[in-house]
Amino acid sequence: MLVLAAACGGGADADPAPGDYFTQLQRVSETAHIQERGLRRDLQSRLEDAPGGEDRMAVVTVFVDQSARLYQDVVDALRQLEPPQELAASQRAYINAWRGQLRLMRTVRDAPFPGPAQILEQLTLDAFSDAEAETNARCEDLQDAVAANGSDVDLVCDGRPS
Repeated sequence: MLVLAAACGGGADADPAPGDYFTQLQRVSETAHIQERGLRRDLQSRLEDAPGGEDRMAVVTVFVDQSARLYQDVVDALRQLEPPQELAASQRAYINAWRGQLRLMRTVRDAPFPGPAQILEQLTLDAFSDAEAETNARCEDLQDAVAANGSDVDLVCDGRPS
């Protein structure tokens, strides 16, 4: 939800000013990666502190649920942006990459795994690293298109804000 709020940047009646697309796109990109990194750090910290059994299962299921919500928020925020026509295809590809991560996380969230170890094992499958790599590649493509459009906006494609 924070991603969505950051992307909108104003009330429902506020008309975007010229250049707002680029600023909003950068905000969505930065916020998504900051929140994603925070969820991963929180998972590690909580797993270290959780004694085991149901406590570990709760930690892992909260992480998966929050990750799925984050990815949905990112997709929704990006869909609300109206890119210049020359960036529309690159933005669609970027959205679709985030949707890929969302589908994977929902699959894990909705599967009846017996314990946290099985869920954590799923999260380390190549499909997850491939989906993340795809999102980063589509981000780079969008970054190139943004730069070619004359904007100096720096998207967070490698997971680290500039």
